Amino acid sequence: MIPLIFAPIYSQLELPARHRFPVAKYQQLYNQLVARGAKPAQFVRPVPLDYRRIENALCPRYVSRFINGEIDREAMRRIGFPWSEQLVERTLTAVAGTILAGVLSLDRGKAINLTGGYHHAFYDYGAGFCIINDLYLSALNLLTKPAINRVLIFDCDVHQGDGTAALAQDHEDIFTVSVHGEKTSLFESRFLILMCHCPKALVTTSI
Repeated sequence: MIPLIFAPIYSQLELPARHRFPVAKYQQLYNQLVARGAKPAQFVRPVPLDYRRIENALCPRYVSRFINGEIDREAMRRIGFPWSEQLVERTLTAVAGTILAGVLSLDRGKAINLTGGYHHAFYDYGAGFCIINDLYLSALNLLTKPAINRVLIFDCDVHQGDGTAALAQDHEDIFTVSVHGEKTSLFESRFLILMCHCPKALVTTSI
């Protein structure tokens, strides 16, 4: 059975009325999986990440200011969420889920985190509902394992994985592929081995 990483907090985030982020979709995805036969034993609940584990990989000042609620309004406006302690817990849990999925995939062949993919998060700032880049941190964690010497991050989204490409550009053992809409390319990395621009008519999204 494929391990499915999920925590209720993925969909627990108080947002202003008419906010455009569809936070309920993660619980809906969980419900659909259960309705279609996913077994209780498949679900694994992540523990929130200790933020001190990531201060060497990302800007310590940025991480600390976000965790402690000292991040300025302009930075949060770029991210797209209002700051809250709930947002901090949700973020650290979601990032932990992706790291856990990577570890479990080594033993099980594959694993899925029901949230994540925060590819617009950079070294010292977040954007586009992405605060901490879980893909990059999971890749770094996998590279500490004896059997892993290279990691490929394959990103399929209407938007380019610009934050991931920027973070990985100085790591010869992390390669990124981004398949995205043709007018959303923002960043090119020397280790971005493929960047595919899809015409708008071919790009669809769904919950």
